[in-house]
Amino acid sequence: MGSLALPATALASSMLMIPEGPFIMGQGNQPPHGPERHLFLRTFLIDQSEVTHEEFQTQFPGHRFRKGAAQHPITKVTWYQAKEYCEKIGGRLPTEPEWEKAARGEHGFIYPWGDHRPKKRPHPFYSGVVKKNVGSNRQDVSAYGIHDMAGSVWEWTADSEGPSNIIRGGLWNLHLDFDYSKSYEKAAIPPGERLSFLGFRCVRSME
Repeated sequence: MGSLALPATALASSMLMIPEGPFIMGQGNQPPHGPERHLFLRTFLIDQSEVTHEEFQTQFPGHRFRKGAAQHPITKVTWYQAKEYCEKIGGRLPTEPEWEKAARGEHGFIYPWGDHRPKKRPHPFYSGVVKKNVGSNRQDVSAYGIHDMAGSVWEWTADSEGPSNIIRGGLWNLHLDFDYSKSYEKAAIPPGERLSFLGFRCVRSME
């Protein structure tokens, strides 16, 4: 595993290397999470944490956020804005397979940290509605060192289903009953939506 800082002019998060190799994608035999399959990906780089308000503002100076929220994950951005940001810093949005491999590793973990369900339920601060600084949840770290892929905001990906784009990784909240998202769970959102619980991170291909 290696790391790479983006150019100083971009002022973006450090990226970590996801090595070339196979991994397990999906769960079970039925949609929406199945069928389970074995895929092979080339090496790529992915943001260690979600893009923050401060980082987003470097590329979109008109962006405003409340005091104390500079290191919170950026939300209320459309898929188009997320895509444009990544392209501005020389990257792109992750594909679903890239996002899932970064989250669950080569062994198909249910959660980024492994297969065990946490004894302690996640704090609502990690719901994506009430936010904390990226990387604050020390438990929510994948085998590759990637933060906040199960217990923070949902994240845009490059892929779509019909007219909507696939989002991954947000903390589930059913009637205020909070639970960490499993590494294979996903949803679909129209690309023009701006939601308080939806952000993104970027990747780069390794040529």
